[in-house]
Amino acid sequence: MRYPVLACLCLALSACGGDFSNDDLEFLNALPRREDLAVKLPGERQRVAGQQVAGATVAMAVKLGELSELAGDTDETGLKFNGGVDGLLSFLETIREAPPTERETDRRIWGPYRDRNRPAFEARFVMTRAGERFDYQLEYRRVNEGEDAWWSFLVGAFQANAGIRKGTGDISLETGRALGKGFFTGMEALERLEIHYQTQALPTRVELVFDYALSSRLPARYVFREGAGNVVEMTFEIHDTDFVAGGQLEDVALTTRWAPDGRGLGSLEVLAGDITGAKYTECWDRLGRVTFLARSWDFLTPTEGSRASCPDVSALDP
Repeated sequence: MRYPVLACLCLALSACGGDFSNDDLEFLNALPRREDLAVKLPGERQRVAGQQVAGATVAMAVKLGELSELAGDTDETGLKFNGGVDGLLSFLETIREAPPTERETDRRIWGPYRDRNRPAFEARFVMTRAGERFDYQLEYRRVNEGEDAWWSFLVGAFQANAGIRKGTGDISLETGRALGKGFFTGMEALERLEIHYQTQALPTRVELVFDYALSSRLPARYVFREGAGNVVEMTFEIHDTDFVAGGQLEDVALTTRWAPDGRGLGSLEVLAGDITGAKYTECWDRLGRVTFLARSWDFLTPTEGSRASCPDVSALDP
């Protein structure tokens, strides 16, 4: 996912130079970094990412020893998750390279800068501090408008709890508000994008939420967690998929967990449809090949393969 509006402002900031005070760095360290929020994908399997969960054909036709479609879907989704996070955080990374243009005891301002692609608008980035809480906004207004005309396009907050870079945070990109201001972003299909995260204790958690302006079958919410021993988990929902033959389409929740060596465990639970409550479970080896599977609705052959082949991912249990 690309954010052309933020990219243009990044270019304006990159032309700035200067020095930072120690207090400036305290503000900047409250901004999230890519490595804090990115999904950790197994490197050996990223080459086969690109498969998608297609529904009943996948869940019922997969065989032991074949490449896991759940593993491929997890890799593909992880790459898209990282793309969404990366696009949003690239602007914050650029802020770290430019000293503020205004300094107050508990406030920093970068800008205002003219938007290169929208010369009728100018932008500024504002951060405030209250104890260990930091709030920040990327604000826009039309050129020559007054102080009260600023409106927030990107809004974020961070509460430090276990060191300046450890705590809880939220970021939102208000694309619907921008459209209402006559500010076109190229993302009009999206009303809002949100990131919620906590990095203060294991398991860490990052949630990516898409609020679509129009009805969409795309997943609207993704959750990534990382536990002790670098065991990780991705959770999201798929709506209106033909998971099993019948008169209704299914809504399913997909949860996958994997170990650092690439071995993983995935489960699909039917939330609505012909077999509400049914569950499909699958394990795969470090190359993504199926080693175990279970279908709750299959009374003749409910399981195949060795359950012992599944990795220990209990570090993420409640």
